[in-house]
Amino acid sequence: MKLLVLCSLVVAAAAWPSLSDFQGDQPVVTVARKQQDVNGLLHRIYDDLAYPEVTDIIDTFETTLDVTRYKDGGVAIQKLLKELHDHRLASRHHVFSLFNTRQREEALMLFEVFMQCQTWDEFSRSAIFFRKHMNEGEFVYAIYVAIIHSPLGKGIVLPPLYEVTPHLFTNSEIINKAYTAQMTNTQGSFRMNFTGSRRNPEQQVAYFGEDIGMNVHHVTWHMDFPFWWTDSYGHHIDRKGELFFWVHHQLSARYNSERLSNWMNVVDELSWESIIKDGFAPHTSYKFGGEFPARPDNVRFTDVKGVARVRDMVITEHRIRDAIARGFIVSPRGETIDISNEHGINILGDVIESSTYSPNVNYYGSLHNTAHIMLGRQGDPQGKFNMPPGVMEHFETATRDPSFFRLHKYMDNIFKEHKDSFDPYTKEDLAFPGVSIESINIDGELRTYFEEFEFDLENAADHSESSSEDISARVPRLNHKEFSYNFEINNNNDDEVEAAIRVYLCPEKDSHGIQFTWDEGRWHCIEMDKFWRKCKCQHTYYFGVCG
Repeated sequence: MKLLVLCSLVVAAAAWPSLSDFQGDQPVVTVARKQQDVNGLLHRIYDDLAYPEVTDIIDTFETTLDVTRYKDGGVAIQKLLKELHDHRLASRHHVFSLFNTRQREEALMLFEVFMQCQTWDEFSRSAIFFRKHMNEGEFVYAIYVAIIHSPLGKGIVLPPLYEVTPHLFTNSEIINKAYTAQMTNTQGSFRMNFTGSRRNPEQQVAYFGEDIGMNVHHVTWHMDFPFWWTDSYGHHIDRKGELFFWVHHQLSARYNSERLSNWMNVVDELSWESIIKDGFAPHTSYKFGGEFPARPDNVRFTDVKGVARVRDMVITEHRIRDAIARGFIVSPRGETIDISNEHGINILGDVIESSTYSPNVNYYGSLHNTAHIMLGRQGDPQGKFNMPPGVMEHFETATRDPSFFRLHKYMDNIFKEHKDSFDPYTKEDLAFPGVSIESINIDGELRTYFEEFEFDLENAADHSESSSEDISARVPRLNHKEFSYNFEINNNNDDEVEAAIRVYLCPEKDSHGIQFTWDEGRWHCIEMDKFWRKCKCQHTYYFGVCG
């Protein structure tokens, strides 16, 4: 955190980096220079860039535009410029949600411009121009996914989103204190508590769902493996559907472990035809657009105007379960796609999410993405009060709502239905002939504790030329004591082998102290680590891995 704050201060104090660092005909752009550009672009994202060099770039960008510097000959940028001149783009200072179809289209138009840039110079110039003219949320999303996926972004460390868009991660009370400190030029570091009260049992595990690092992990995963990705962007994302299942399954397993450690039952799944037992009051506000909507306890799912009816969701679920029972997906042409094999989980993940890789989205729908919107809108399903999107309509904020985990338990059970349709692994499936684990031991205690974490709130408040005080928030976050696990592995083969080692942590008992069966317990295991080792022939290896 201190490093990122330092980067922000350096950007604020220094002039914008030169955009003409050339050696001969080839640009010399170091990772440090790229990092400085990105830090500058994301610094005070809701304010205009005030550097004279930047103003000149913005004013002359269109008149000096060279379409030959884009891989597609300027098709993407000319399309976006036309949308801008036709006044079709969302204005600044408005809420952005990736689940809003039009806003997502606009963000992806900018993403495509970035992906078509042949040089960092053009990437940076395009970013400077569109930062001025596009919605802040669309800009932040587009530049993050572009830096993640473009070869030009290699080596760049993206600032944590809780410091770039802190309103999505910080309670309103702390944001208000940050504003007061900024207006009075007073330095401040404010302690943030989790939402709710002790009268709410879910408060016992709020430290997990509301952890800012976990929130960033969730949104970053969806940037790494976006549901809208098409192979026309340059490559195929391998096993994306399977990873959608695995990551959310692991997230649910870890959440259940936190519940068990607090003597709470594992989470129950949501049902479209039952009440949503637990409400949620986010205690957060948008920078522009009002407060995040709350949801009371014990409400029933209601049709959401312009999104879906509850019966549509039930039908979608039944179609997916029917495909699992039959062992195949039906394509738009009526052809069958086998899912009763090792690749089936990948296809099923694409269908349930659903991503653009789904083989028949018109028939199987978009169970996961639509469910997020349905759950997020239950506070104002008919749009009567013109409420902004709920926390479930942002990957940054979704895990704050305990119903997120109930929704994913529901999804997880559908995946489990598919997994359970296969025969159990045989000894031959799992054996590694000639290789044996002789012993495992752990050095240190598997013990967690809370420690205070501080993050910067400079982007939370409005600024003037005289604004210079440091403002931050402090929040307790879960950490663990150092430990290591040590392995003794013996390779009795005549050849060298490469071994993949996976380490799992599994709960033994439920919240009542009753032993889990093997079948119950396996679904709650957390993957702690995964790594590879080459083992020479006729050799015993001793090695340890730090946790």
